[in-house]
Amino acid sequence: MSPRPLVASVALAASLFLQPPPCLGQDLKRPEEQLAAIYSLKVQLEIEQRRLDDALQRYNEQARAREEARARLARLYDDLDAMVQGRTDADQVLMQTREEEIMKVEQSVEALTQETRRIRADIQDAHTRIDLLGERIGRLRKTLPSDTESLTGNWDVSYLPSGDKGVFSLRQSGTLLIGEYTLEGGWKGSLQGTFVDGKVLLHRIDSKLGRSSDLEGTLAPDGRTIRGTWQNFILSGGQPTSGQWVARKRQEKSED
Repeated sequence: MSPRPLVASVALAASLFLQPPPCLGQDLKRPEEQLAAIYSLKVQLEIEQRRLDDALQRYNEQARAREEARARLARLYDDLDAMVQGRTDADQVLMQTREEEIMKVEQSVEALTQETRRIRADIQDAHTRIDLLGERIGRLRKTLPSDTESLTGNWDVSYLPSGDKGVFSLRQSGTLLIGEYTLEGGWKGSLQGTFVDGKVLLHRIDSKLGRSSDLEGTLAPDGRTIRGTWQNFILSGGQPTSGQWVARKRQEKSED
């Protein structure tokens, strides 16, 4: 992923988190809009989880320092008590020194106690944010169409390096893909393949030549673009046997 889409996704995630996301106030009809909103919320969820991990680490460090300071304070009090009770020899100067040390350590214990209290609040806040984001993601997932509709539709396809263009008409049923295609130059035929964990595999079967090529690709987080590579099984003189391809889903016309 290039830095620019990632920055944009983080910015969108922040806006979705800091204010009620439009996905919860509007009916997002297109799957690509729902997928984009889910992806953005997942980015923010990862950020919150990292913040939680950092807060837990800081809490452990501060709590350990607090307990070490308390142990030192207990030793200083034992030492001072022994002087006051005459169990150990001491003069006024040494006792005054112990009093000053105790005062400093007590201040340190109080500061560490306040800091651990503040970090505990941060941890609780992070848990709340994570729960809220998880709830939002879950609610959005429920609005997604069934798997049979995720890739169903018409896709404008471009082949590289040849620059050939065409249209894939896909229908998805679970992990299975079927469809038809037409390419410039009068090429047409059927498509068969699978869609698993965001990965697309298509077998292109030409109406005249039979199985002609395989295409592999990855569905983008917005659900509207597939990018990948293709491998040709029919060797033609001077023609490339492999390359890249990109498919962009056509936007359905909105009903008035």
